[in-house]
Amino acid sequence: MYEVNLRILLAGLPGEAVTAIQQVPSKERFTHHYTVVQALGGTALEDGAFDVVIFTEAAMGELSLDEVCRMAGDKAHRILVTEHPQALQPAELEALDALWPAPLTATLAQYAFTRLTEQLKARKDAWMEHNYWQTTINSSPDLIWYKDKIGAHLEVNDAFCEVVGKDKDDIRGRGHYYIWGLTKEEYEKGEFVCNETEEAVMNAGKAMVFDEHVLSKNNGMRELRTYKSPLFDEDGTILGTVGVAMDVTTENEYRKKVLAMAQHDRLTGLPNRRYFYEYVKEHENEKNCLISLDIDNFKQFNDSFGHKIGDEVLVLFAATLHEAFSHGFVTRFGGDEFLVLYVGKHDAETIRQAVRTFHDTLRERSQNMKSGIISATVGLAFDPTGSLPIDKLYQRSDQALYYAKGRSKGTDAEWNEDMNR
Repeated sequence: MYEVNLRILLAGLPGEAVTAIQQVPSKERFTHHYTVVQALGGTALEDGAFDVVIFTEAAMGELSLDEVCRMAGDKAHRILVTEHPQALQPAELEALDALWPAPLTATLAQYAFTRLTEQLKARKDAWMEHNYWQTTINSSPDLIWYKDKIGAHLEVNDAFCEVVGKDKDDIRGRGHYYIWGLTKEEYEKGEFVCNETEEAVMNAGKAMVFDEHVLSKNNGMRELRTYKSPLFDEDGTILGTVGVAMDVTTENEYRKKVLAMAQHDRLTGLPNRRYFYEYVKEHENEKNCLISLDIDNFKQFNDSFGHKIGDEVLVLFAATLHEAFSHGFVTRFGGDEFLVLYVGKHDAETIRQAVRTFHDTLRERSQNMKSGIISATVGLAFDPTGSLPIDKLYQRSDQALYYAKGRSKGTDAEWNEDMNR
């Protein structure tokens, strides 16, 4: 992807050394442009004009080493060819990138310059790889981080900084509770800090996926889908972990809303027929009691007062049901038909009392309605063994309901074998 035109100044080098250097082939994506001079005085050396400056002590003339390095510029690779490296002071050595021995023979020149081009190529490739990596992670909307074995953050991307409200310099080397704004007490409780999953990944030595909750001072509770992998050293030891997290908080909220819409009746807010059968499947082989209810004379409400009043009747009926049978699963099964399902441990007499309470509350609440007093007929069927299929239990509760209607609307009946006969 990149192209580098390497501008090289050779100052005061022997002719055979210059020829040997110029014969060294350039590396892939590199080209070499040479300028050969005997002295560095005048305008031969201009700030920023060269990427590599290789010079002898003789070429410096009256210039000091500090002056030569300053003129070459900080970005230039500065190499001194000298017979007296031991005479250089620490500050002078610090200003140089390399020392080559003098006299510089063709063989030494070719060897040293080849190694130099390899170093420059490796440096450029490393920069490019870092550029690829940084551009990639910072282009991602997902949170990306790198941690050492004890949980200190080594690097994060821009999305991570945005979520936690801190810049990268403030994050590097810091732990979870500081970065996410938790108190020390919250962190020590171990909730919403992801320590266990980091340990799991390092212990397993492979990539793993988790659904995690993270508490953020700036953004509250967040739901994350995290992909974590161990980072290995060359010898196979684990250095730490890398994590990628998608914030699925909003997505999960939408999913829950869509699921709720699919499972609940829009008018009354009660679970619908579909959700009823899902609930039954989750509680197979448990003791059951099923209550069937319908609104007496509901068709007359719609015919006499219109569907708006009919809807108000349904809403009042549903709310009263939900309150009276708070420990049961209340369903609008369709139209004006409602079911209440009890599973697991339940007391039959408590359920019978709930039915009586429901009758009384419904009459009381509907006294001031335009439609007049609302009543319901109720049928109960118990299955103490949990062995009856739900359709069979529904048939029994429906038989009990129609048995009660045959006696008088606004009453209830409990299924028994006589109703079958």
